[in-house]
Amino acid sequence: ACTRNPAVVAPPSAPRGTPDATFNQMFTRFGNGWTGGDGTLSIRLPDDRTLWLFGDTFLGHVRPDGSRPLDSPLIRNCLVVQDGENLVTRYGGTPSDPVAFLVPEDPDTWYWPGDGTASQNHLWIFFHRFRQVTPGMWGWAWDGTVIAILSLPDLALERVIPAPDDHGVTYGAALLERGAWVYIFGTEQRGAIKHLHVARASHDDLDGTWGYWNGEDWTGDAGASRAMLAGVSSQFGLVEIDQSLGLVTMDERQAFSDRMVVYRADGPIGPWQGPTEIYRAPEADGAVVAYNPFAHPQFRSRSGHLISYNINHVHDSDTLYEDAGLYRPRFIRVDLNRPAAMKR
Repeated sequence: ACTRNPAVVAPPSAPRGTPDATFNQMFTRFGNGWTGGDGTLSIRLPDDRTLWLFGDTFLGHVRPDGSRPLDSPLIRNCLVVQDGENLVTRYGGTPSDPVAFLVPEDPDTWYWPGDGTASQNHLWIFFHRFRQVTPGMWGWAWDGTVIAILSLPDLALERVIPAPDDHGVTYGAALLERGAWVYIFGTEQRGAIKHLHVARASHDDLDGTWGYWNGEDWTGDAGASRAMLAGVSSQFGLVEIDQSLGLVTMDERQAFSDRMVVYRADGPIGPWQGPTEIYRAPEADGAVVAYNPFAHPQFRSRSGHLISYNINHVHDSDTLYEDAGLYRPRFIRVDLNRPAAMKR
């Protein structure tokens, strides 16, 4: 009867994302350039501007009721330059006849952007080439990867070089800069599941020799690369979490999952622990899907890390004209430094 019961301490709760009103409003646009798209990767430029990279992009204007004219231009990729609160869209062609910023030589293919990095007064951006192989919205397949090299600060395209793309790994999905190295993450499709790989190159020599992680060491043999994690998105975000690394992805162990999760590792070669759920996309309802989250560390604040994800209709592209909001990124804040984010 004299024994005092110890106080019950609740385990730390998992970090939960909340919508970021500022960025959601910034990308609710009705004309004068980009009005919707997916991809939503970002690169902080040396002069503190941010370059946003988008895949399929609507231009033109959006009506006050939120609908788009059926003749709204749709291009395969574009750049959006953010300077403070000002956004300027960069693409090819002319305003009356726009084309993508980067167009492949083969007219039956197109480019969607991967990640990028600034090095030696140049910007290096990975672009993944795709082609239609079967009818329908999802009937496309990856066809190779290139790196577009742009001059800084004017962002003029100087040249395009091939990137290593053999052995079925789509490198450039996300990049991590640590010290003298750029770690180049890619995905390998096995059935319906994507597996994570990593290569690395000197920060000052991205078009030089790459090393590939084979599970034990770095090797120059791309075919020896070994997958580290199964169930990641085509694109994902990497963030520094205290002294460790976080990988933010949709939980693609199940197709079209609405669960955004984070894995943790001590470094880019893993081993990866998790996942910990951090958000459920409320837009995902069976007809609308959420996909490809990406982190934007340059906008981290006391409220946490800024993370975007994309939404799209699964089978009816006409809805993107009826409701422009169905094809715009969503932004959330989540504090990934909370203890639960570090646990399995």
